[in-house]
Amino acid sequence: MRPHRAPALAVIVLLLVGAWIVDTQVDRPEPAVSDDIQTPMAGRPGARSSAWFCTGATANDGAAANGTVVVANAAAKPLSGTITVVPSEGDARTTNLSVPATGRSTVRLTDIAKAPYASALVELDGGEAAVELTAEGPLGETVTPCASAASTTWYFAEGITTRDANQVITLFNPFPEDAIVDMVFNTEEGEVTPQALTGLSVRGRGMAAITVGEHVQRRESVATRISARAGRLVASRLQTFDGSAGRRGLSVGLGAAAPGDAWYFPEGFLADGLTERFQIFNPAPQEAQVRVELALEQGEAEPIVLTVPPESRITLAANDEARIPKNVAHAVTIRSTGEVDTVVERTIDAVSPAPRTGLAITLGARVPALRWIAAAGQSDEAYDTWLVVHNPGGRNARVKVMLLDGTGAVPPALDGLVVGPRQRRAIRFNTTVRPGVTPVLVTADVPVVVERDVYKTKAIGTAMAPGIPLRV
Repeated sequence: MRPHRAPALAVIVLLLVGAWIVDTQVDRPEPAVSDDIQTPMAGRPGARSSAWFCTGATANDGAAANGTVVVANAAAKPLSGTITVVPSEGDARTTNLSVPATGRSTVRLTDIAKAPYASALVELDGGEAAVELTAEGPLGETVTPCASAASTTWYFAEGITTRDANQVITLFNPFPEDAIVDMVFNTEEGEVTPQALTGLSVRGRGMAAITVGEHVQRRESVATRISARAGRLVASRLQTFDGSAGRRGLSVGLGAAAPGDAWYFPEGFLADGLTERFQIFNPAPQEAQVRVELALEQGEAEPIVLTVPPESRITLAANDEARIPKNVAHAVTIRSTGEVDTVVERTIDAVSPAPRTGLAITLGARVPALRWIAAAGQSDEAYDTWLVVHNPGGRNARVKVMLLDGTGAVPPALDGLVVGPRQRRAIRFNTTVRPGVTPVLVTADVPVVVERDVYKTKAIGTAMAPGIPLRV
């Protein structure tokens, strides 16, 4: 037996070496979404129940950012449940909710309760549903994913309290027990720990609204850390600019429940009047190393390598980077290259002569996924609506887009789309689907990242947000 063993071992060794060579030459796929990623995620098919937590909007006649809860159902059966609106003043109120199969339902917060601010708890009798919060006021429109889980920590990379700006952070505690939290702000002049926001109590089944400018005045850079000593909660930021210094618009955005090692932004475009900035916040006591990867629709660009000091925020101004060309659409991925993770948000200001106006502050998507839902959206003469798909992996992605308008239709132009490796593809709904509401389910055969952008055509309003991935 022994004389035959050597050739067999040699064959095995050659096979292993060959496999290693192939493995080093072929791109590994991007990681797909998993339960341990702390990001909004829709429930699996067959789930018995799901809950969503929305906060950050106002709920008063004529207020700055009155909210609407939008629930999209990707399942082939209808869902039922309840929505409980928790105002900043007064008692919570609950009403029944039904969502048709492959359809959506909307609830205006002011139809249930009125208060300076309001939060909402959405409880459904199944999975495969995603919930977003839209807000509208004199300064425009905005959209953000709601949270699918509460957390003991929340982070915001962006925040401004200059004379023309107002920043409010809302804290929603949907549980019976009170939550006790500490809030710390990192500014261009160092760390600020207001005594009034140390050991702050947020009552059970209640909410609190914190005007940041009352504690951190006249700052261009305000990153926020929120940690709970007791309990769990959900945090969002309402940022507005009144136009007195040029910028004008509003943005409601869910915070990040944890730092991450990668943040994905499928949409990017530089032009006259369009300003794009990335806020990179390192809440850790050690410095962070990050790499900014660019996917251009035309040409290529070398990555940008940055160092973020401990407990600090830096700003990458895309308009100042020679390697990011104007009038060429791009996607951006920001990765941690060391052991320290970060929080990244993208800020877009749109003013004349840009074809649209408004403000959009968007937290990056955490991870590629095979299925995505974008719940909000409207495509008609008043709204210019886009869906952007980014494929950060090394294989072609075949993508299908289903309308969640109660029909479950897949328009021919949105079936079998191909997005090449490390490429992005933007689909304008105004030229591919009939006018009306446009919530969608996006499916792909390899993990991709999806963003939905809605621009008002005749008024101020720039609403941009990542889609919500589905568990599989």
